[in-house]
Amino acid sequence: MINFLVVVAGLLTSFVSIASDKHVELQSRAEAFVAEFVEQDPATKTELTANTLDPRTQIIDCPSDFQFELASGEVRRNTSVLVTCAEDINWRLYIPVRITQLVAAVTVVKNLDPGTTLDASTVELNYVPSNLARGNYYIDPSDLFGAKVKRQLRKDRVITGRDICIVCKDDIVNISAGVGGLSVSTEGTALSDGSLGDNIRIRNNQSQRIVTGRVVGLGRVSVNF
Repeated sequence: MINFLVVVAGLLTSFVSIASDKHVELQSRAEAFVAEFVEQDPATKTELTANTLDPRTQIIDCPSDFQFELASGEVRRNTSVLVTCAEDINWRLYIPVRITQLVAAVTVVKNLDPGTTLDASTVELNYVPSNLARGNYYIDPSDLFGAKVKRQLRKDRVITGRDICIVCKDDIVNISAGVGGLSVSTEGTALSDGSLGDNIRIRNNQSQRIVTGRVVGLGRVSVNF
């Protein structure tokens, strides 16, 4: 009796395995089918994820192979793929496929406290869902090396300009300016925090004059006259 149960259990396990393979195959093919309709952008990646089919869903044998079509006739963020078989007009299967647009953005490698100086061990470039990369985010980790964190940042967070200062208040900075076709530079003190492209106030340490300049790099501010 025990041997009989073992044999039956083995057959059931084999059946479930075969059914699972069919389910996974159709899920993969549904993703590939939708991918044919998605425009590719070199600056982004597209992630396609088919819903996991219920193992109890019947997958028939289809001699002429399955046919795939867009259930709604168009690609959406959540697209439903209709799977049919010419040999059995009564059988049909709908497989939802979720489309996620990913963009390249610098993210945090580990939890960071305010005041942490960023370097290669704290940030990295990743592809993240576009809805997580908002505002002034960065695509080159090296642009942030030497910058300081202004607030607590959690692991995997996308870093934006408001999270860090490329030039921080009281930092000694290099002030560059174009005067009569010539470029001159001097030392100054930042009077406020700033990220790339921000305008901040700086005090010229030589003349003590306070001017407004644009942050152009780590410890560098450009002033126009």
